[in-house]
Order: sequence, then C-alpha cells, then structure tokens
Amino acid sequence: MLFKVKASSNTFELNPGLKAISEFERLTERQMTYVILSADYKSPFRKLTPDARKQQAALAAGYEMEADGKRLKTTGRNLVNGQTGTVEAAIKRYRDLQYDEDYETLISLNALLTQIRELNMKPDKTAVELDKAVTLNVGKLDKLLETKRKVEELLDMREDEPAELTTATNQVPQTTQEENLPLLSQFNAGMLS
Repeated sequence: MLFKVKASSNTFELNPGLKAISEFERLTERQMTYVILSADYKSPFRKLTPDARKQQAALAAGYEMEADGKRLKTTGRNLVNGQTGTVEAAIKRYRDLQYDEDYETLISLNALLTQIRELNMKPDKTAVELDKAVTLNVGKLDKLLETKRKVEELLDMREDEPAELTTATNQVPQTTQEENLPLLSQFNAGMLS
C-alpha cells in the first residue's frame, strides 16, 4: 500500500507526510483511512466489487451502521456515494499519486471478465447476446485470462524486486531495456505473445 493503515491507530500519525498534500490535509483521520482503503491498489478489499469495497472501507474506517444494521448512517452513505467533495478530491489525488499502468491494465481486465461472466450468467439471452457470449467465450476469454495471469505475475515479480537506488550524482538511473517497460507498453511493442 502507498500509505500505512493500522486498526486503532491514527493514519496521520502513521504517515506524517500525508499532511503535506493539500487534498489530504483537509480530511479527518477517519476520512483519510477510508480514502486509503477504498482507493489503494493493494487494499485488503481490492478483490471486492467497487461498491462492496467502498462499503467495507467505510466500516473499517469506523463509520457506523444504522441501528437496524442494514445500511451505513448518513455520513457513511454520503461518503460511499461520492457526495463528500473533500473525500472525492482526495481519492482523485490518491489515484494520481499511485498511478501504475500495469495495475490499471489489471483493473481493466477484471472489469472485462466481470462483464463476460455477467453475460454468461444472464438466464434469458437475446439472439444478439447469445452470439456475443459465444464470440467472447470462444477464443477471447482464454486470452483475457492468460493476459490477466501474466499481468499478475509481473506485478508479483515487481513486488519482490528491491527499490532502485540513486546514483552518486543523486539521479535515478535510466533504464531503457524493454523488459522494464510497463506491461501495456510491452504488448504495444509486440514483446509478449
């Protein structure tokens, strides 16, 4: 994760640098925890649907459910529904800070796979939908799954690599080897088959 989050700990105390970013400085500690848990690529809720992810992030951040336990109280609902401007600005900034082509590719692949699964599970398909389902499942689904697996492997390998050190001149070494390009760039360069 880009920043540390720990239950029963103040997120701003765990990450003093957060206050240096104006969009984060405006938030309460609870709101900042929500932003991290809902927006980070490596959130513990990353495998949930976007709505479920937001709901769980709000609960983990300390937002409470109504007495009947069916939904979040108004403040939490507004947060999850994107109606809290300062939080939405912080989420946008957070996503800008952590942007990574490979993770974005993985998110896009997951969205495509979800659409295919939803189409496959639809009980009464029209002729057009049936034709689309067959087209997607024959020859394309296996390629999407293989591509997803490759992206996940690449991301796992990157997590195991040590951080790149700066040189004596305090500049980050430039790498131009094609295998160091983001996965999407490798695809575009025709490196992966």
